This record gives sequence, structure tokens and C-alpha cells, in this order.
Amino acid sequence: MIGIMIASTIFGQESYLFSNDKYSGINAAIISPTQTFLNPNPWDVNVIAENVFVQNDYGYISQESILGLRNASIQTASPGKNITGENTPDVFDFYNKNFATYHFSSDLLGPSFSLKTKIKEKGFAFGLFSRLRTQTAAVRVDNYLRFGNQNYQEPEFYELKPVKVNVMNWAEFGFNFATEVFPNSNYQWIIGGNLKYGMGLDAVVVKSAEMELTRTTIVDADGVSKDLISAHNFDIEASYATNYNFDSSKYELKRRGNGAGVDLGLTFVNKDENSEDYISKISFNILDVGFVNFLGENHRFTGQSIQLTENSTFENKKFDTPQKILQTVSQEVYGSPTASFQGNNFTVGLPTSLNLNFSKNVGENRYMNANWIQRVPIFENSLKRSNILHLSYSVQKPVIGYGVSTSLYEYRNLQFGGYFRIGPLIIGSENALPLLFKHKKLHAADFYLALKFYPFWDSDLKRHRRKKCNCD
Repeated sequence: MIGIMIASTIFGQESYLFSNDKYSGINAAIISPTQTFLNPNPWDVNVIAENVFVQNDYGYISQESILGLRNASIQTASPGKNITGENTPDVFDFYNKNFATYHFSSDLLGPSFSLKTKIKEKGFAFGLFSRLRTQTAAVRVDNYLRFGNQNYQEPEFYELKPVKVNVMNWAEFGFNFATEVFPNSNYQWIIGGNLKYGMGLDAVVVKSAEMELTRTTIVDADGVSKDLISAHNFDIEASYATNYNFDSSKYELKRRGNGAGVDLGLTFVNKDENSEDYISKISFNILDVGFVNFLGENHRFTGQSIQLTENSTFENKKFDTPQKILQTVSQEVYGSPTASFQGNNFTVGLPTSLNLNFSKNVGENRYMNANWIQRVPIFENSLKRSNILHLSYSVQKPVIGYGVSTSLYEYRNLQFGGYFRIGPLIIGSENALPLLFKHKKLHAADFYLALKFYPFWDSDLKRHRRKKCNCD
């Protein structure tokens, strides 16, 4: 658990701020599938885009910024030596709450494109995209580790609440489509979707039912008192699949799983009769309905009691592969290194969520936007996207765009961000302050960078001239 939290402070969720830009095109299709149809440009190409997002309330680095970490020497808090995040800079310390939550994601959008065309006088938008996604999250994990973090003695009896942690790394290849329906309506109705194939690369799933942890004190032959921590009435499932070769210490790219997913979107647009722009639009989207089936190892451990500390089975052993760890635990629980093995197949659900978007034109090329993202995990071992309320103001022109935003992560942590688009380059962040300024407790970050091509110097007048004339 500690390792996961430390890694988090170094997987993205998508840039909601840039997705509201009408020139975002295929980059926004992964959040709102109808966005490609609303693109003023006839085509759109993404070369590469990366979004990294992290937020947690388990650990932090004291008095630092993200950019400052490059030259910082980070040490772990040591309360016994009076080295804590409260009194020393560049210390990795802990919030020590009863429950901890974290989200980490990386979303790399590779070569992708969209194209608008007409088939029998009916408008369509089509696109293809490629992504490399990594995500891990845990919501309200029972933080038993807080006692050790504070150098406190563990309680004699502790009832550990259920724990569930998922990690998945997968490639995604998708087909985007969007078109208008109800053509005789006074308003514009657009439906769209993404059909996605998921290639599983790596995954870890750990699930633990409620269990009891006890501490007993013994005195060894030398008269030294030692605390023993034991787990009772446990039921733990652990599954993994990975492309990392632990023997050669190399990552070997292979397909470890197959899956499928779908995104669906419906957008209502109140068009401006005097221009190609809109007065307002509302978009409803359901994202990441799907799963990936992995081929790896699935283990289960059930029992009445197991000693966790001062246990010669675990001490001074080199656990250089996940398989060795699981086989060692199996030997301790069942007396056999293979008894815990349950099979090779397990499933990880995609991070299903709802995205409701509202956008209002408040002046020439100026827009107010709102996004509500709510996770709704529906499949076995589903990943969990973070809940977010997001507000932004943006200026959107063909060659340049910029905006500012504020958001509530998990409906409680306030963040501020912004983005800037000039020609092919887009940079932004939904949580910009930690990137640039030192924080007393640095525990979150977000960064977005994209390179794409589209008709930068296009305009309403040029698009009007390109239209076919029905004159005799």
C-alpha cells in the first residue's frame, strides 16, 4: 500500500477544460463522443497528447512544488527523530486519517484523427483513435498503517474494514462516429459513440473481506519484548498479470488480456441563426462501459490465523516476483505453495462514469462551461474514476484558445487550472498551482500536453465559400 501511494506522488484523467474547446475534435471524443460533429473544421489530427493526474489524502511531500521535485532530496518522516512534514521541508509524511483515498491515472492519446463528411446529404463525423491508459484508485481504504507511520503501538484488537485496490495498464483502439438526428427540429440533436477494443497489458487486483488484526507481546530468550501482529478470519483474493520480465528486468510488450468498451453521447444544441456557432448546448455521456479479461494468476487465501510479524517464513526472504510472494503466503496458510492458486483468468472493469456537460456562449468566441463527472462502476473489479464538478471560462478562436477553470475533486477539494492553445500546441492543467508554487503539503498534480494539426486559419467565411452552391 505504501508503495502505491509513493508512486502516486510522481495514472491522467482527461482534460475537461480543453474538451470544452470547440476545436478539440478527436481529443474530446473520449469524453464526449459527439464533439467531433460539432468541430467547425472538416478534419482534425492528433499527433500525441498526454494527461497525468494524481490526488491522494494518504501521503504528502512538505513545502514543495512539482517542478521543485527535480532537485529535491526527499526523506521519509521519522517521528522518533523529530523529522516530520510539519517541521522539515522535503519530507514524505502521512496524513494519518482513519481512511485514505487516492486516484492516479495516465492517459496517452496516440495518433488519432476525425473527419466530417456527407453521405446522401446527411452529415457524419468519423474518427479513429489510439490510447495507452493506466489507472489505479482506492476509495476509503482502512488506514491501519497510520499507527506505524506515527510510530505508535498498534491496538491490541483492530477490525480491518474491507479493502479493494485495482491497477490496470491497457491499450485502447477506438472508432468514433457522430451524426444529427431529428433534422426537422428547431434545435440540433446529435448522437455519437465510441466502439473500443482494449488490449490488456498489466493488472493487479487485491480484495480483502473484513478481518481482525491482533497484537500480542512476547518476551524472547534475551528478555526483549516483541510485538506480534496476527490476522484472523481472513479472506483475501489477489490476481495479477504483467509484461515485466523479472528475470531479465525488462518490460516485454505482449497481450495479456482482451476486452471491449463503449462510450455513448447525446447532445442538444440551441443554434445561433446568425452564425455557425451555438447559443447553448447540453451533452449527456456514459463512458467506459466495458471490461478486460486477463490471463495471469488468481489466488485466494482463507484461514483462521496467520502471523504477520516476527515470522521466519517472511523474514530475510527475497521476494523478487509476485509469484514468489503468493507462493510463500500459500505455503504459510495452506502448507503448499500452489494450494492458493484458483486459475489463470480474471476480469477488470473499465472506469465507467457519467459526464454531463453544459456550455453557454457569453460573447463572441467566449464560453462558460460546466462538467459533472460521477463514477458508476458496474462490472467486476471495476476501476474507479474520480468524481468531479468542473466550471470553466474560455476564449476559442481558430488559431488560439485559452481558459481558466475551477473544480471540486471528490466534491470536496477545490482546485484551479487553465489551458492555452496556439496553433498545434496545447498545454494545460486542471490543478495548476502545485506545478508552480510550493505547497505546505504537496499531494496532488495534473498536467496536459497535446500536439495536433487542423486548419488553423479556417473561418466561417471560408467554410461558407466551400459549400456547394445550388444556384442555376
